[in-house]
This record gives sequence, C-alpha cells and structure tokens, in this order.
Amino acid sequence: MTTKIKTLAKTFSVASIIFLASCAKTPVGCFTTDKGKTAKVNEEIQFNASCSTDADTYLWDYGDGSTGSGSSTKHKYSTAKIYSVMLKVSNKSKSSSISQDVTINP
Repeated sequence: MTTKIKTLAKTFSVASIIFLASCAKTPVGCFTTDKGKTAKVNEEIQFNASCSTDADTYLWDYGDGSTGSGSSTKHKYSTAKIYSVMLKVSNKSKSSSISQDVTINP
C-alpha cells in the first residue's frame, strides 16, 4: 500500500510541474532608447526593456554583429546606416522577440 501511495505522489508531482509550466505566460518584449529612433555615429545609445512583461532574461542583437544582455544596456554604432535591433525575452518555458529600426546618422 505504501508503494502505491509513493507512486501516486510522484505521478502527481510530475503532472503538477508539467501543468504549471504549460500555464506560464508568454513574455512580451518591449523596448525604448534614450535617443528615440535616431542617433549619430559613435553616440552611446541606452536601450531599456523595462516595459517588457513576464520576462526573466533579455538578449539583444544590435544588428551590427554585436549582442548584449540585461533589461538595460548601452551600445555605440561606428557606421551610419539603418540597423534592425532585436530583443529576445524569455522566462522559464517561453520566449518571444521584437525588433525596431534605429537610424544612425553621420
């Protein structure tokens, strides 16, 4: 009888973990910059993803081959052009991405 109760308890625990993981909300990425959507070459830009929801990790792709992490980060561009900046936000079980263009002027 004790073995059956232990087996049922283990089964219930595993099922509960699976259920709770499937109930996790999908994070929604959102970010702003302190320069708006334009900046100048070699001007530091502050990227801020504090408007994102249900996220634990933040991965940045600045569009120029450089990457970063964290909800707030800084980056400089050395060449004038339009860059597509991508933010990937994740939690324990789900992730999503958002991108915005940033124009770098001479």
